[in-house]
Amino acid sequence: MKKIDITFLPSIKGNYFDDDLIIDWCKKLNDSFDFINTYIPKNAEEAKIFLKKSNAAYGALTKDLIGHCKNVQWLQAPQAAPPPDFYYDELINHPMMVTNFRGIYNDHISHHILAMILSFSKSLNLYIHQQSKRMWKPITSDIGSTRYLPEMKIMIIGLGGIGDETARLCNYLGSEIIGVDERRKDKPDYVSKLIKPENLNIYLSDADFVISTIPHTPNTEKIFNYRFFKQMKESAFFINIGRGKTTVLIDLVKAIKNNDISGAGLDVFEEEPLPKNHELWGFENVIITPHIAAHDVPYLNERRYEVIKKNCLNFIEGKELMNIVDKNLWY
Repeated sequence: MKKIDITFLPSIKGNYFDDDLIIDWCKKLNDSFDFINTYIPKNAEEAKIFLKKSNAAYGALTKDLIGHCKNVQWLQAPQAAPPPDFYYDELINHPMMVTNFRGIYNDHISHHILAMILSFSKSLNLYIHQQSKRMWKPITSDIGSTRYLPEMKIMIIGLGGIGDETARLCNYLGSEIIGVDERRKDKPDYVSKLIKPENLNIYLSDADFVISTIPHTPNTEKIFNYRFFKQMKESAFFINIGRGKTTVLIDLVKAIKNNDISGAGLDVFEEEPLPKNHELWGFENVIITPHIAAHDVPYLNERRYEVIKKNCLNFIEGKELMNIVDKNLWY
């Protein structure tokens, strides 16, 4: 019978140590399947030895190791959207398939997005600052302190798993959803329009909330700039929960200062941690969370293992793997 020899590299490049999670995964795989051999190298030299006899691998594959992967047909990336240096020319040109963990965060991250939308819709982000000052003062504004969600249009840029679940939840609240996606062709019933990125500007000025769930790729870096924000409604909010390098923060600051938009909800940033002296910290109409939309939440490690296990079964049975990445696009 065909065997899977899989080397478990560190999840972070070069960070060799006893990873209890990887050890647990390997034990489960070895106990459950007699066609799987797992290897956990303690250093780069061991990794080279193990990779030479492996037809699969997990983790961050460095440039110095890829030359030892002549038999490796499948690499499981350790994140849904790995760091920018995960993909490089040698890996992109290698015939091995890469899969990732997309789909395991859908509920947790969409709930985080929804929390931001609900906060902005009732100005809770402003009232919480008043609370810290013991200030009893109903908020008045020329554009109103409330966004009535059944009358809101919500643009979701990136209608993958997270974007799709966010669309479903927002539609349940009565909002109209405009989905923007480069690859998706099927339009869910709870999405009013599904458009390509090149048509985004046609609908951008209609949106009351603009939400980004997209990964950082060469094509998405810095796409949310001042020109983009200037096209939004003055009453609209921008929410970024995808990747920080898609958004030019100095341009976002300018847009907020100029009242080009009403505010922003940010979980990811160009530079992390966000510097303590950054202007964004001082804006009451900005919600900042420190890249924690999927932090300290249940079931992620179990879901990661299930993806690995399912792909091991698909691999041995010659079936298509889950979550195959277009290496040129990084996702």
